[in-house]
Amino acid sequence: MNESARQTIPVIAADPTAAKFIALAGVPLIKPGDDLAGIILAALAACGEKLRDGDILILAQKIVSKAQDRFVRLASVEPSSRAKELAREVNKDPRLVELILRESTEVVRHQRNVIIVAHKLGLVMANAGIDFSNIEQGSGDETALLLPQNPDQTCAQLRAEMFKLVGADIAVIINDSHGRPFRSGTVGVAIGASGLPALADLRGNPDLFGRRLQSTEIGLADEIASAASLLMGQADEGRPIVLARGIPMARREGRAAELVRDRKMDLFRTPASVTQSDMLEELLLGRRSIRRYGSEAVADDVVEKLIYAATCAPFAHNSQPWRFVVLKKPSTKERLARAMGEQLRADRTRDGDPPDAIENDVARSFARITTAPVAVIVCLTMEDTDFYPDERRRNAEHQMAVQGTSMAMQNMLLAARAAGLGASVLCAPLFCPETVRQVCGLPVPWEPQGLITIGYPANAGKPFKRRPLRDVIHTLDDEP
Repeated sequence: MNESARQTIPVIAADPTAAKFIALAGVPLIKPGDDLAGIILAALAACGEKLRDGDILILAQKIVSKAQDRFVRLASVEPSSRAKELAREVNKDPRLVELILRESTEVVRHQRNVIIVAHKLGLVMANAGIDFSNIEQGSGDETALLLPQNPDQTCAQLRAEMFKLVGADIAVIINDSHGRPFRSGTVGVAIGASGLPALADLRGNPDLFGRRLQSTEIGLADEIASAASLLMGQADEGRPIVLARGIPMARREGRAAELVRDRKMDLFRTPASVTQSDMLEELLLGRRSIRRYGSEAVADDVVEKLIYAATCAPFAHNSQPWRFVVLKKPSTKERLARAMGEQLRADRTRDGDPPDAIENDVARSFARITTAPVAVIVCLTMEDTDFYPDERRRNAEHQMAVQGTSMAMQNMLLAARAAGLGASVLCAPLFCPETVRQVCGLPVPWEPQGLITIGYPANAGKPFKRRPLRDVIHTLDDEP
């Protein structure tokens, strides 16, 4: 079914008192690569059920993660210095803490035995959703299970597959058990959804007395996920798939991401005692040049946010001289790294440097570029800047463009830090601008200024050292 058709389907007429939830029996233990659609259909058949338009399938997060092979053996994890330090504070295995940090963008709260983080999906949760329960463990080899990759997309794909197989337009929810900050006990929540409004907006609807609702929004997907959790259980019940039927709802694509409150609206994330000045100081002083990254991809919308932050930098005359070239394909990054490496090798050879030192330098540069999930070449152009007839002012205008582009790069680095990413600037393009322009097919007016590597950090980076302020400040006192 195409998207336009989905958007026009009206609210299903159903009596809420007739809604029912059915836990499907006979679901086998899920293994990496298993066909979830086929397993669901077999379980439905075993229960004498067939999917109908408007049905909702709720899947436990754990079976989706298992099918996606989201297993990680702790023995394979090398904890960073940051993970080791935090592990001491919370009394947890440093390897587990390293996994938590890799899956998160922010440590929201922590104390003995507790780590609350903002997951990369936007969810604020304990331990980044990493779990060890109901997972087959090898002898002496602890295995953790991470949350699924892109649960909203997984729900949309499974929904489309079901429509293709049985012709029923259904909704799909992936649920997980979450704790709550002001109430004891876990409840089921939706971490992925498709085919229903995860957040049902009732504003403008009349109440019993005809008064228009002003602020009522219902976490519909969460309510359905929570009800399904009652049947799934939390221990050895073995009922990870639930069929819900007869729930009145509007039909649209929907995403569980709708349920994640924008941080700007979150009154509880940041303690009242923490000021904007405190947060800015942490952002500036906590920034590190990260040169080793994990293999996880950085989403396109995240990269766009970083570049947008770069374009918020100031510039004289508002000419905005910056331009950005994004490299994600391994082949493109390798081609650029090799070409730049050849130029570096030629320059260093002419300098008379030892061959071993040259090759080590070339290899280091190649690795920094090719192992980063994203590389962004930051350029400047004088196309929209002021033109002067004399060389002195033309040089000044060009220097202003350099300064503006440098501030844009700094914005990008800080935005990456705020998003839980690592980043580092390589100035190598300044030494081989024609090589970069040729390999990347840049327009002639674009002048490469730097290359920023971006990714989820594999380590905490080295603390930077700076000269004492007394060595860099010169104060001109007023005349007596």
